Amino acid sequence: MRIAIQGQAGSFHDQVARQWYGDTATIVPCTTFAEVFESYAEGAADALVVAVENSIYGSINDVYQLIEACDAPIVGEVKLEIDQCLIGLEGTKLSDITEIYSHPVALAQCRETLHKLCPNAELIEFFDTAGAVEYVKSLGSNTAVAVAGEKAAELYGLPVLKQSVQDNRHNITRFLVLEDRDADPTATRASLVITTNHKPGALVEVLRVFASAGVNLAKLQSQPIIGEPWKYKFFIVVDCAGDRLRELVTEIEKSDHSVTLLGEYVGV
Repeated sequence: MRIAIQGQAGSFHDQVARQWYGDTATIVPCTTFAEVFESYAEGAADALVVAVENSIYGSINDVYQLIEACDAPIVGEVKLEIDQCLIGLEGTKLSDITEIYSHPVALAQCRETLHKLCPNAELIEFFDTAGAVEYVKSLGSNTAVAVAGEKAAELYGLPVLKQSVQDNRHNITRFLVLEDRDADPTATRASLVITTNHKPGALVEVLRVFASAGVNLAKLQSQPIIGEPWKYKFFIVVDCAGDRLRELVTEIEKSDHSVTLLGEYVGV
């Protein structure tokens, strides 16, 4: 299996892809999330793994529209506990650091802590956490470091200068797995896109359908509708799948709301 990810070997996406598909999977590294989906659409990958939410950073909004436009359904989710580390050359002192490289989401998770540890350092966005480690190694400077996971440090042979530099120890990222195959028959969760009829109380009407059925709403994310200013569609995750979900979708559609099923999978 060829799995497209945002990032490269040693990244958190790489860890999740191998956790889901095993170490025999062939990783297709991509610089951006858009490139991940392009790789799949062009046939360069058989599946893809993308992060959609972090407990500190929040939702990664750009990914939602890419998922909606993708032909592959969501077939699984993985929640990974993220421990961000400060990684640099041997002998690097925190007081000497002037440049800190990492993916913008990783930097956002650690901003306050990094400011306290290295008050004179500039936070510089890089396309990937593991890629930042490789770049810092290539610089050969004791003033530059990267923020990434411990596996990236091991892979590129650099020491961890300080562990757990995220602003909150409860740092969890939710990843989704997309692949062109049937849903797991034991699926317990589903992701949907609902475009309401834009009448007053429309969203409440939709949510009431799930509430009345006793279905838990695990996620609600609004996104603007391109070309229709101030109108929104809603990405919803519900703890429901199979025939029961389809009955609820039919009920929602009777009220002139549009529903797109993005995938059914086992919730974690």
